[in-house]
Amino acid sequence: MMKHYSPETAQTDLMELLTAVHQLKETIVITPTDANDAQAAVLVPKSEWEALRELAFLQQSPLIVAESQPTTEVEWG
Repeated sequence: MMKHYSPETAQTDLMELLTAVHQLKETIVITPTDANDAQAAVLVPKSEWEALRELAFLQQSPLIVAESQPTTEVEWG
């Protein structure tokens, strides 16, 4: 479950939020006071961020390989 904070509250409680993210593996959403969700920021544990980056890379990787190396030129053996 994600917890939502305003920028002002997040600034005031930054150390508490960092502890929650680090120790409890919580996800924190900081949404502007005008509730414009497109401008929100998300705090996640570093391990989760790295996993998301790796997943994004792996999802793109087959497309790059397929374009750069046609199957007719692959050597077997």
